[in-house]
Amino acid sequence: MTELVLLSGGIDSVTLLHLKHSEGASLHALFIDYGQRAGREELRAASIHSNKLGVPLQRLDMGAVGDAFRAGQTQRLHVPLPHRNLVALALGMSYATQIGATCLHLALNRDDSDAYPSASPLFVQSFNNLARSLGDIAVHTPLAELNKVQVIELAIKLGINLRDTYSCLLGYAKPCGHCPQCLQRRAALLAANVEGVD
Repeated sequence: MTELVLLSGGIDSVTLLHLKHSEGASLHALFIDYGQRAGREELRAASIHSNKLGVPLQRLDMGAVGDAFRAGQTQRLHVPLPHRNLVALALGMSYATQIGATCLHLALNRDDSDAYPSASPLFVQSFNNLARSLGDIAVHTPLAELNKVQVIELAIKLGINLRDTYSCLLGYAKPCGHCPQCLQRRAALLAANVEGVD
């Protein structure tokens, strides 16, 4: 049975990919480029890990959608799409159906659930109810009970090189270290006693 992982190149989704691979799952990965500023670096990180594990990686170019949303904004947002998990899950469900996957994995951790509505358990449950009306594909969130520090600890246990993950919102080759994602990442790495990783 094929399983699909939504892969962004960040610590959470990379850890999820390695976790499912370690469990012997037959995997495909999907990277969605919706015009986010960090898209190029995220794809680079996603490709490193999918190639390492021999997992086919499909990139969906939704840049025109991101551009259309950005056109009406007064300032350039790092992530142009509101409720991006909803968009990602809808596209993931379609792609999972095309490749015959039985489940779709989304890398949400416990810290995400209060951060934005499309990461809440209620949202995932509601989307799963919708998905069941369309077929037999279920959405799974295997990291949902772990906080960010625990995800990092799991990544280390799985032998993941965290330098080959990417979280910066600005999309620089060297992470800026100042955006919200970089600050959250640094705090979690420090709490997990991980040094030498930006």
